Amino acid sequence: MRQSETIPSAVARPISLRSGERQGVWQRFRRSSPLALVFAAAVIIFYAAVFIIPFGTAIWLSFHNWDFLTTPVYVGLRNFSKAVSDQYFWMALRTTLLFSVVEIILAVGLALLLALAYSNVKGKVQGFFLAIYYLPVVTPTVAYIYLWRFLYRPTGGTFNSVLASLGLPEQPFLTSTDQALWAITVMVIWANVGGAAVILLAGMNDVPESLYEAARLDGAGFWHLFFRITLPLIRPVLVYQVVVSVIGTVQMFEPFFLMPGPGFSTRTLALYTYQLGFQTLNLGYGAAVSLIVFVLLLFATVFQLQRWQVNWEH
Repeated sequence: MRQSETIPSAVARPISLRSGERQGVWQRFRRSSPLALVFAAAVIIFYAAVFIIPFGTAIWLSFHNWDFLTTPVYVGLRNFSKAVSDQYFWMALRTTLLFSVVEIILAVGLALLLALAYSNVKGKVQGFFLAIYYLPVVTPTVAYIYLWRFLYRPTGGTFNSVLASLGLPEQPFLTSTDQALWAITVMVIWANVGGAAVILLAGMNDVPESLYEAARLDGAGFWHLFFRITLPLIRPVLVYQVVVSVIGTVQMFEPFFLMPGPGFSTRTLALYTYQLGFQTLNLGYGAAVSLIVFVLLLFATVFQLQRWQVNWEH
């Protein structure tokens, strides 16, 4: 009789624990600050309105044909298959990749050299030069784009005036299919190198000085310190900068929209997506292209993070 009484009590114990856990969660929720719950709800609503709903709408649109006027028509994967056979899509992809590779290599390389130079300058002088190079980052994008458009003018532009004063032939710059993309690339490098240099310099300043002192006692020179100590220890910051640069260059829109070159010479995927959606009103195909860009960026980011697995502590 005693054994029969202990068995039900043992079986009933987990049920009481589960109900206790549920009551504990509910009690913790009730004890939470009302202000904290309001802020959490506001963040969730904002995130849903800014990202989740537009992203879900883009996925839905990619399987339909819609021009803002007629009723959306479901077409399945036809928009994605159209991109595979669309020569303009491949031209935009080629332009995007070419611009991204050149811009990232040059901008990150120059930023690394600037950070290395300023790591040996201390005090107010370092802050002064960093502020000058960081100024384009805080300057409105539209403002400096129109400034560079004036500098690139084929007649009366600043760059051609300087070339003429040196006895060199004037250049077409943005009016040339061969020079337009590189003219925009130079402007983008100028705009981004300061921000990258500040980030890399912060990583260099975080390297323990004791490592440099021990290496100098062993007779290590400047470049030996850089390649054997500085570069390996700032690798996490360098990887971060490269990943952010890849995402930023592929998504870049304003320079190619406000100072375009002739023909398709400066039409990137971001600009092509805009033209499909808002100029030709081919919203379904534009949404499909934007999702392809998203998938490409996702795979590129995951590949970089897995390929360059780093230790974020030293």
